[in-house]
Amino acid sequence: MVNLVFNSDDFGLSLESNLAIMEGHTNGVITSTCILANGEFYNQGIKEVLPEIPKIGRGVHLNIIEGKSLTNPSIFTNSDGFFNKGYLYFLYNSNNKKLISQIETEFRAQIEKILSDIEIDHINSHVHTHSIPNIFNMVLKLALEYKIKFIRTQYEKPYIVLKKVFSTKYPVNLIKLGLLNTFSTVNKKTVDSLNSKSSAKKIITNDYLVGVNYTGYMDESSILSGLLPLKNINDGKIVELIIHPKSLGDRNSKTNYKEFVASINPKVKNEILKMNFNLTNYKELNI
Repeated sequence: MVNLVFNSDDFGLSLESNLAIMEGHTNGVITSTCILANGEFYNQGIKEVLPEIPKIGRGVHLNIIEGKSLTNPSIFTNSDGFFNKGYLYFLYNSNNKKLISQIETEFRAQIEKILSDIEIDHINSHVHTHSIPNIFNMVLKLALEYKIKFIRTQYEKPYIVLKKVFSTKYPVNLIKLGLLNTFSTVNKKTVDSLNSKSSAKKIITNDYLVGVNYTGYMDESSILSGLLPLKNINDGKIVELIIHPKSLGDRNSKTNYKEFVASINPKVKNEILKMNFNLTNYKELNI
C-alpha cells in the first residue's frame, strides 16, 4: 500500500486552526499536524488541544515568515522582533553566511521550544522556506542533531482541476510548483548521499507531495484529483498531502474553511480508502 500522511499545517497559528485540526483528526482524515512555535495560540494548542488527540503525528513548522521571532534576528525582523522578509528574499540571499547563521539560531530555538513540551516526528516549514537548498542543508544538520528522522520535500506531480486552473492564484502556484520541484530534486540527492554513507537511513523524505499546485484551493476536488495519479505508485512510498484548515469562526478565511470541511467529509475518507492508501503519520511509519 502507498502511505498517505494527511498533514495540516499551522497548528498554533490561531484558535480556528487548532479547533479545525482537532475536529479534522477526530472525525476526519487528518493524521498529522505541524506546530508553529511562535504561533499566537501555541500554548492553547499544546495544553488544551493536543491532549485531546494523542495519536496525531506532530512536527515542527519552522517559521521565518510570519509573526514574532523567538531570537530577534537582526537581518529579517523589524525593531519589534517581527519577521519582515519573504521567500524571495531568503532565496536571493541564501549564500549569505550571516543570514544562514541567524536562521539556524531561530530554527534551533523553535525546535527546542516545541521539544520541551512534546515529541516531534517530522520537520517542515512555513511557506516552504526550508526547500531552498542552502537552508535545507542547515535544517538537515538540525534534524540529525535533534534526531528528527522525517523532513518534508515538495515534489508534486502537476494535475488539472478544471474549475481552478483559471483562477488568479493558479499561475503563481504553477511557477512555485516548478521551483519547488527543482529544489526537491536537489534536496533528495543530498539526503540520498547522506544515507549512502550509513547502513541505516538517517533521514527520510516523502516521495510525493500534494498541496502546492492548488495552494489556497485544497477542497474536496483538489484533494481527490491530486491523489488519484498516485494510487498505483510502488508500495511503501510516502505521499504527504497538506491543507491549512480553519473553523468557521475565522470568517476571513473562506478557503481555509473549505479545506476544513473537506477534511471531515466522509466522502473524502471513503474515496481515499477506495484508492487503497494507508492513512498514517510519520510517527507510525516503521522505516
